[in-house]
Amino acid sequence: MNDWNIEKWLSDSEIAEIEYSDYWNDEEKEKNKEWYILDGDFTKMEQYLQKNRLAQSLQQCIEALKNDFKRQFEGVGLDLAAGNLWAARYLFDLGVIEKLYCVEYSKHRLLRIGPKVLDYYNIPKERVVLVQGSFYNLHLPEKSVDFVFMSQAFHHADNPVKLMEEVRRVLKPNGIVIIIGEHIVAYRIKYIKHAIKFIISGFPEYLQEFLFGNTFNVKTLIAKTNEVLPPNPVLGDHFYTDRAYKHMFSQHGFKIRHFKNHNSRFQSFLLVGNGA
Repeated sequence: MNDWNIEKWLSDSEIAEIEYSDYWNDEEKEKNKEWYILDGDFTKMEQYLQKNRLAQSLQQCIEALKNDFKRQFEGVGLDLAAGNLWAARYLFDLGVIEKLYCVEYSKHRLLRIGPKVLDYYNIPKERVVLVQGSFYNLHLPEKSVDFVFMSQAFHHADNPVKLMEEVRRVLKPNGIVIIIGEHIVAYRIKYIKHAIKFIISGFPEYLQEFLFGNTFNVKTLIAKTNEVLPPNPVLGDHFYTDRAYKHMFSQHGFKIRHFKNHNSRFQSFLLVGNGA
């Protein structure tokens, strides 16, 4: 491992028990993705980052941190569900990072792909800790980190309140959280479609079949969020409305900046602790 500092916060058996872990620990599936750079080709990964404006979203959050809150991006941080560790390059470029804990439960991403990415971008080994672990159980003291970063990660939490509680526990009172790569979902359209199906459900079945080639059995006019935005059973993607995001963040005492870019399918959030 070329002397990378590695910590194990989860055993292999504990990882195997995590929902969705079969998919995320299947290296064969990884080989078809942009993140798989073990062939030495970083082009597809960099093109993906550019196309989806992930690095630009991070930059946007850092600029808002400086301009709106007069704060610098620095100190000890966590990259949660860090994937193949691509973000380390940008985090170190954008701030003075003393130490970065990269937490990931996909072993091949963390221990095989990740070190290649870090080596490629000349990330200082003494400032990085590779952690095989879960973002629900961070083996760090209370109020010990200055920032938490998540890219295409928050929506993988099937218990986002528990995640936010653990983030708040380890974060300093005035610490920051940067969340990028969250899906933008046209949920209003989905609610309208649900309501239309409810109305159609009141028609006789023969008429539904004649008019629409299908029958519907929708019991309520107003859908629950998980009815119109069900989680992906394989990937573990969960989908939240803007109101749900902001409620989760504000109830944990964060000031919020929310960013949506018209030329991206993802949105971002900057959360700043109130110092209490």
